[in-house]
Amino acid sequence: MRVTIIRDDSAVGVDGVFRRIDLSSLRANVRAVQWNGTSGHIEYDDTANTLFTNIAEFQSFVDLWKAAASEQITSLTAPSPDQMRAAALARINTAYQSKVRELTAVYPEEEVKSWALQEAEAKTWFSNPQAHTPWLDSAAEARSISKADLAAKITTKAAAFAGVHGQLTGKRQRLQDMIAALGDFPTPQQLDDIKW
Repeated sequence: MRVTIIRDDSAVGVDGVFRRIDLSSLRANVRAVQWNGTSGHIEYDDTANTLFTNIAEFQSFVDLWKAAASEQITSLTAPSPDQMRAAALARINTAYQSKVRELTAVYPEEEVKSWALQEAEAKTWFSNPQAHTPWLDSAAEARSISKADLAAKITTKAAAFAGVHGQLTGKRQRLQDMIAALGDFPTPQQLDDIKW
């Protein structure tokens, strides 16, 4: 069973059949929900999309759809190919963002923000040990290790992160290319078959 919930249209679609449903009990920041039968994603107004694997939270809207009169919203009988492609791309991007967040989850946000500076100063120091590297100097002193050891740790971690991040990004781009290769009129099944 495929389910689409579109807050702004007060619409719920099940297997391509849309009905106007009271969505007032939908969480306020949820803009849309897409479910393909085994997994789905939630689109928010104020944050990144998230994946989910259990329809239970949204089952009440499916129940309302079942109970509603069979009058369909004619303008929404099925999503357009562009809408289907956009939903598939959003699903892939959400999975990608989730995987990248897993890489950085054990680090505070402010430390992650400093990674580019850390790497730049470490590389600068390796190429010129007399170079001005205030971040590296302060961190090495606070950590009670040599500047050389800290610079080595930073460049090793940066290289490892770059490799994994590159793999994830390449996979996202490959899946995006597969969606584009389906042409102007992909079927829902073709799009669903392109999974992270």
